[in-house]
Amino acid sequence: MPTSHDTFRSFRRVMQVGIALNVLFGLWLWWWPASLLGILGAGVPYPLTWVRYTGLAMLVVGLLYLPAALAPLHNRLVALLSILFRGVFALFFLFAAGLLWLPALYEALLAVLQGITFWRAWRADLMAKP
Repeated sequence: MPTSHDTFRSFRRVMQVGIALNVLFGLWLWWWPASLLGILGAGVPYPLTWVRYTGLAMLVVGLLYLPAALAPLHNRLVALLSILFRGVFALFFLFAAGLLWLPALYEALLAVLQGITFWRAWRADLMAKP
């Protein structure tokens, strides 16, 4: 009989990929903000302090998602909030000035993948209980 740890394996993998990407993009924005903004097609503001702060915030958000990646069933609130926040971030980037579609697509894709995998795992866990 599969345990709840087994049923949430795919959700944890999606979370781990999202956390790793957040950390990578956060470090990139923190250390080399102009290069990433150039790739995204966004204007480079002066000074770069707020862009670097955004990179640091991405690192922190990635760390805040860790409890949901480690034990999603026990940290359901964090897992559900991570799905909600990714959706909110996707909408923000979609309607932000300059239509930053690439970050919006990144956040929306992770929100959908996290939502689907969490729902399937949660449902399987509920059905496995007597």
